[in-house]
Amino acid sequence: MKLFPSDLNNQYKGSKFALYGLYPIFAIYIFRSLVHFLAENSGLVGIATIKEFPIIDGLDPNNIIYLFASLWGATQVSLTVILLIIFIKYKNLIPLIYLICLLDQCFRLISGYLHPLGEDYYINTPPGVISNIPVLLYLIFMFYLSLRGNYKHD
Repeated sequence: MKLFPSDLNNQYKGSKFALYGLYPIFAIYIFRSLVHFLAENSGLVGIATIKEFPIIDGLDPNNIIYLFASLWGATQVSLTVILLIIFIKYKNLIPLIYLICLLDQCFRLISGYLHPLGEDYYINTPPGVISNIPVLLYLIFMFYLSLRGNYKHD
């Protein structure tokens, strides 16, 4: 089976476009996860252009927002490392990598739908908002290509 092969190996038989199509995805994942995890404001102000809240009674509400964004970034780093290990060691799992990335992208869209932020929260439209649908379409297409190829039935 192409998506869940019985033998794990480094012999990918799907489309070369899908193989090389993971490079920009990994670049996005690495950049995004490290910024959210390590940046002082978790990339929420400088990149996502989310407005900062005022300090109230000496408490800065932004600190808790940055903490949760950093925790989210730590999860993104973990996912990225796992996907990179799979990619390097088990290329025949490339379709599964795309499926995981597709799920991640769908969950991002669902989260945005469940907890929408209006224009009042942003200085500018964040890159993630602009790129969500194009990245989803890209991942769907690459997932499809990753399943094509000269596979033998397991």
